[in-house]
Amino acid sequence: MEAISKTLSLFDFQQQFPNDESCLKYLFDKKWENGYQCHRCKRKKYCHGRKEYDRRCTACGYVESPTANTLFHKVKFSLLKAFYIVYLVSTNKRGIASTELSRKLGLRQKTCWLFKQKVMQSMGSRKKYIISSEVEIMPCELGINHVIENGEKVKKKKLAVLAHEKKGSGRGNTYGHRVNNLSANELGIIFRDHLHKAAPIRTTGWTGFGPLQKEFPAMVALLPNQGKRPLVMSYRIGCGLLHWLRGTHGHAEHLQYYIDEYFFRLNRSDMEGDLFFHVIDRMINHEPRTYRDIVSYKPKALFSENSKILPKSA
Repeated sequence: MEAISKTLSLFDFQQQFPNDESCLKYLFDKKWENGYQCHRCKRKKYCHGRKEYDRRCTACGYVESPTANTLFHKVKFSLLKAFYIVYLVSTNKRGIASTELSRKLGLRQKTCWLFKQKVMQSMGSRKKYIISSEVEIMPCELGINHVIENGEKVKKKKLAVLAHEKKGSGRGNTYGHRVNNLSANELGIIFRDHLHKAAPIRTTGWTGFGPLQKEFPAMVALLPNQGKRPLVMSYRIGCGLLHWLRGTHGHAEHLQYYIDEYFFRLNRSDMEGDLFFHVIDRMINHEPRTYRDIVSYKPKALFSENSKILPKSA
């Protein structure tokens, strides 16, 4: 797999991060570059802890390491290998499976899978950018789940809804949400998270969009004309997402995290700077996640109150 990073090649990455200490120092520098504040009592005075990069609050005595209260919290393996996972996930155009990470880094596949979920967690939209220009909303099917209900195996469709921003002849941001069904309650999530109420909205005409008309009055249904699809770009993006999931991952049980990863990279395809460092910043400024948080679909942890202000993006 070939990296698409614009500024940090694999060679440069290895030169900048040759060992665990270099990774820890980078986290130390970035985490407190705007000043220290105790995670517990919010005081700003500190002294050095027992370890070189720890800080101890002089008021309450709380000792904090550079990895604490971030998505690197209590990482059980080499910090250098954790940085490698972030690099490989963020800079590979087609994504990378946990089995491939396991082979490259000599870690257990489940270990790579769990940390990769944390990396993808940081790629979720912060819901700060609201689309006010023309937007296309399209539901799509991304596979089948086989679940057991009342002792019987039942097939359930993996459904998602996409919101694609149109900007003249170019392409704006695209967001995706997994939905349990195509009712107005489920479809309304992506409307309220990402769309301005006055935005001109184009939909497929599915009946589930009807009840949302009062809240979003500029919504118009576009029906197929002579066999032609009305939402061409949204359809292409949906096909690209489906092929990416099948080609790289084969099976994505926790679908929303994979959708977040795909659109994080798609929305930043022309981003100036380096995706690797952008993801590291997000992971530093994100509350920690446990295995149970991830597999139980616990609501996403908010970005840390102490985090620095990141550049405005999707």
